[in-house]
Amino acid sequence: MSDIFDETEENLRADKWIGIVKKTWPWVAGVLVLALVIALGVWGYQSWQAGIAAKASESYGQAVESLGKGDKAVAKTQLEATVKAGNATYKALALQQLAGLALEDNKTAEAIADLDQAAKATNSALISDAAALKAALLAMDTSSLADTQKRLEPLMKEKRPFAAMAKEALAMAKLQSGDVKGARSDLQVLSVTLGTPDGVKQRAAAFVAAIDSGAIGTAQAMIKLPEAPMPVMPQMPVPQEAQAPAQ
Repeated sequence: MSDIFDETEENLRADKWIGIVKKTWPWVAGVLVLALVIALGVWGYQSWQAGIAAKASESYGQAVESLGKGDKAVAKTQLEATVKAGNATYKALALQQLAGLALEDNKTAEAIADLDQAAKATNSALISDAAALKAALLAMDTSSLADTQKRLEPLMKEKRPFAAMAKEALAMAKLQSGDVKGARSDLQVLSVTLGTPDGVKQRAAAFVAAIDSGAIGTAQAMIKLPEAPMPVMPQMPVPQEAQAPAQ
């Protein structure tokens, strides 16, 4: 008799688990399907991004090659294609090259607009800050001191890659606007600050010497520093940051 009860209890327990499985199986299946969809989605997104980066890399490399041959019209078309490709890193680099072409045609406003876009296109501080600094330097002659300061202050923060040069540029803007005392103070600090690039230190010291000698006109004339050429970078393997989606 006890065997019959045990068998009956076992059958009831089995029926209970079968019922639980029947009720929960659709949910379990749904979770598994969702996990599969997510995994496939991540894989597809990564593949899509890699394709975008490869396309941008190819058009950017072709543009650099065209620039090297002096074929600016073709290079401009290829750079514009790189911008449209959607990869953040190559978009920023291409916009800086387009700014260089605009400058060669004396289209300063267009160059500044391209550089502003380049600065916003990527999260790489090395690339974005370079573009933002170049834009600030180009805009300095026609902008107010307040506008120039607004452009430069974010670049002057600690550990930003071009902090010293941004501080130097702000000192130049102050000198240009007539704030000789403020400019001298900033330049003096730059000339003795550890970690400041040697070139910046030397220029800062030269400006301070010119100001202290009373040659304000000479110091202000020195503001017209030679324009740094726009970077012409060779085609490169797709960097890790280039795998990120476009901003």
